[in-house]
Amino acid sequence: MRYGSDVMVDWLVALGVRHVALNPGATLRGLHESLVRSDRVETVLALHEEIAVGIAHGYWKATGEPMAVFIHDLVGLQHASMALFNATVDRAAMLVVGGSGPRDESQRRPWLDWVHSSSQHAAWAQGVVKSAGETASLVGVRDAFARGLRTAMTAPAGPVFISVDTEQQEALAPDDVGAIPLLEPCQPTVRSEEVSYVAELLRGASNPVLVVDRPVRQGRSPLLDVAERTGAAVIDLGGGFSFPTSHWTYQTPARGDLLKAADLVVLIEVRDVAWALSDVDTGTRRKTWLPNSSARIVAIGCNSLQDVPGVVLDELVPHARYVTGDGAAFLRDLAACFDHGDTVATTQRRARLTHAHKAARTASLQAARDVANVVPVHPAHLASALHAAICDGPWVLANGLLKGWPQRLWDFGDNGEFLGRSGGEGLGYGMPASIGAAIACRDSDKLAVNLQADGDLLYTSSALWTAARYRLPLLTVMHNNTTYGKDELHQRETARLRGRSQDTTHIGIRLDDPVVDFAQLAAAQGVEGIGPVSDPSQLPAVLSKAARTVREERRPVLVDVRCSE
Repeated sequence: MRYGSDVMVDWLVALGVRHVALNPGATLRGLHESLVRSDRVETVLALHEEIAVGIAHGYWKATGEPMAVFIHDLVGLQHASMALFNATVDRAAMLVVGGSGPRDESQRRPWLDWVHSSSQHAAWAQGVVKSAGETASLVGVRDAFARGLRTAMTAPAGPVFISVDTEQQEALAPDDVGAIPLLEPCQPTVRSEEVSYVAELLRGASNPVLVVDRPVRQGRSPLLDVAERTGAAVIDLGGGFSFPTSHWTYQTPARGDLLKAADLVVLIEVRDVAWALSDVDTGTRRKTWLPNSSARIVAIGCNSLQDVPGVVLDELVPHARYVTGDGAAFLRDLAACFDHGDTVATTQRRARLTHAHKAARTASLQAARDVANVVPVHPAHLASALHAAICDGPWVLANGLLKGWPQRLWDFGDNGEFLGRSGGEGLGYGMPASIGAAIACRDSDKLAVNLQADGDLLYTSSALWTAARYRLPLLTVMHNNTTYGKDELHQRETARLRGRSQDTTHIGIRLDDPVVDFAQLAAAQGVEGIGPVSDPSQLPAVLSKAARTVREERRPVLVDVRCSE
């Protein structure tokens, strides 16, 4: 006897889904029972729905492959909503299956089934996902899965929610339900005329700048080809890995000066053009435009195709030219417009940018050495010591900005070694996403690294249990400054603008009374916890030993580092 949920799992397998992240619930009992009986899909148990979605988010960014996520009725969906919003804004594809019902009122248990059911289950998800829908039959589930995965993976990618009633899962499946159609995702391409237009602008520019944000790489970075052939400076805004930091065209530390001097700025998959081209005063919220008024500005990407109901994702810049299409495909076509040989202008720019790159790297290394004895540990010293601890083997920085020091000090190559930010900037992202990346590292010798902010971890700290449960090669290093740093900054700015004392700006923000013992928090869930480490002289040895443990024993370790800022 085969039930509807057995067939649904077969369909997930046929679609290429290899992992399902979930927190169990009664409306998923049929799917759950079928899933664990199958040896073709791995179940990843999380202790909170936000963690389950975050794991799928990180896995997508590490592999480009979607996970499925099972979400239990209305209560689970509301727990998951923050992580779903992050994934939608960050364009992370996943197939989210929401258990619901029973839709047939006569089959509901008194009270609980009623308050957890909705006549419009998908409507609860519509504000935080790319697409949401409900089905009325098993055949409807089949087609919704096929269309949903195609929609999720079509640029701009994102999570797709499909509500599946408990009766559809638990009823006997008919013999003639049929195989699931395999639908290829679509990638919007930039018209050839637009590619030629940008190529001509680059040929005529004296100080061209390429600005990238979201990842635009498939194998060798196509941005690298364009930069080398044109001699354009590259600014990487850190939405995910797109460009090697050791390359001479990498000029992110000089962002402000480069944009002010640019006569052409080409932005590729930038989340917000106005944000990319301006400096913002935190206190007044006023922005200062960086390029001069005569600079040509062209923005290529899929922003215009991304729709989050009720949310406007970016500000339009009136004098910019917006071109819709996939950034990576555009760059590949653009690179083909240029010969490999250097022109006089390219050679001159190469010499200038090479000198600037070396000077910036030298200055950053010196800055890190200057703070090597600061107590507690300065973020620059933490970044320097951590890079030394992990650079003897392959690694991926799954999460963490650490005030930009990794990008200034580390050698990010051309292998997708940085997975970027959360997308929606919602707290609770770091540990679950790092777990997703670590799952992708299990069958290799790669080390997943999580530069974990203290406040962010406290939202989803039970994710540590999942890391231990699946013995993941994950090194978590706490950037522990015992405060919600951004909020304290805003409080200081508000007090400054009002001409008031800053003596109270820490109240309601600091995490120091009591201080959280993250090493014990980790140990309680099966993850080796080390620290807190506040002596900078001890840090290199501690991090080296921790990295070696993770790499050799393929299990998670957390190191709590007390930081000065």
